[in-house]
Amino acid sequence: MLNVKTRQTYLKSLGFYKGVIDGIEGVLTKQAYKNLQKTYFVRKSDIDGIYGNNTDKLLQNAYNVWKCCKNFKLSEFRCECNGRYCTGYPVILNTNLLTYLQKIRSDLKVSTVITSGIRCQKYNDSLAGSIKDSKHTKGKAVDFYNSKTATLTNRKNIINNYIKNRYASYAYCNSYYKSNWGSGYVNAPYMGTSIHIDVI
Repeated sequence: MLNVKTRQTYLKSLGFYKGVIDGIEGVLTKQAYKNLQKTYFVRKSDIDGIYGNNTDKLLQNAYNVWKCCKNFKLSEFRCECNGRYCTGYPVILNTNLLTYLQKIRSDLKVSTVITSGIRCQKYNDSLAGSIKDSKHTKGKAVDFYNSKTATLTNRKNIINNYIKNRYASYAYCNSYYKSNWGSGYVNAPYMGTSIHIDVI
C-alpha cells in the first residue's frame, strides 16, 4: 500500500489534493480520498473516504493512466460488471500495457475505443470466449478498436507490429493470432473488429 506522502503526491498530480505533501493524513488528504472515490467508484458503499486496499488500487490506476496515457481516461478501463461484483478497479493496470497501448494510439493517429480493460474474475467468467486465467483479470490485457482495425489486413499488421516491437506474449483478433511462439487462425467472432493485446 502506498505511504501517505506518495498518496498525496499522486492525488496532487491528479488534481484531487491541494495541500502540502507532508505525509500527514489530515482533513485535506482524507477529503482527497473521498473525491477520488466519488469520481471513479460506481457503488455508493465504496465512497467512504477511507484509504483501504480498494482505494489504493484505484489511486495507483488513476496515476498510472495519467502518467502513461495522454489519450485515455481511467474510466475507459473500468470493469464492465458496473459494480455488480467489484469496485470497477479490482487490480492494478500494468504500466507497460498502458505505455504500449498509447504507442499504438499515437502511431495510428486515430481515436481508439477500449472495449475491455480490467475484469474482475466473476465478470470474466460470465463472458463467452473468456478463459479462466485471462490477463484482463490481472491488469495485463486490453481489447480495443478504431477506424484502422475495420479490416483484417490492418488488424494483422497492427498485431504483427505489436508482437515484434513490444514486450508481449500474445495478441489476437477474429481470424488471426500471433504470439512469441507462432501465428495462425483463431475463431473469435465475439471480438468484432477489436484487437486484444497483452503483456508478460
